[in-house]
Amino acid sequence: MRIVTLTKAEQVRQAILLQILSGELQPGQRLLEAQLSKELGVSQATVNGALQDLHNQGLVTKLLNRSTNVNRYTRLEIEKLFAVRLVLEPAAAAAVSSAWSPKAKDLLTEQVDLMRQAARKHDLAKFCLADYQFHQEVYRLTDNSFLIQACQAIAAAPFAYVLCDHLEALPTDYVALAEDHQHLIDAMQEGPEAAAKMTRDRIAAWLNHSLHALETTNSCA
Repeated sequence: MRIVTLTKAEQVRQAILLQILSGELQPGQRLLEAQLSKELGVSQATVNGALQDLHNQGLVTKLLNRSTNVNRYTRLEIEKLFAVRLVLEPAAAAAVSSAWSPKAKDLLTEQVDLMRQAARKHDLAKFCLADYQFHQEVYRLTDNSFLIQACQAIAAAPFAYVLCDHLEALPTDYVALAEDHQHLIDAMQEGPEAAAKMTRDRIAAWLNHSLHALETTNSCA
């Protein structure tokens, strides 16, 4: 098992993200830096930096010298988000595949294992966090600073459904979804073309599934 040392800002970012995914912080809710600083036992400057990262990733909206709120997505925004994701993530997967290594496999497999564990325990928040970390690892492994920066802007995509006032689990088989990510790893080992195609197919399927669920519940205008 790897021992990962996270910076204070990274720890705070994950803590806030977990609160969002668990429903403790809800779409549209205002985030108070002083309160978060007290709750998490860190400085307001550290909280500010973490919130700026989450703003850059589309998870919160941070207005200069004003307020920070958890993002709330509409159906149209989700469609636009996935349209960009369909361009960027296949390219990222292909780039990782081109420089495939045992280290890349280990890093990605670790997150899939966490997804499997969370799925078996029906823990949506921890599942989404592992899903988030999986895609973050894919971006980092491209070793392309421009692609990483572009991909960071769509970090909310894997759980945009939750940010559409759906704190309950999306009706799906989360164990099977974890295995979908294992198939992505397998495709990256196979080669760039297979990696790009598998990524594109899975994103399109997930978007269709999410939109169908939103139509069924008659929300997310």
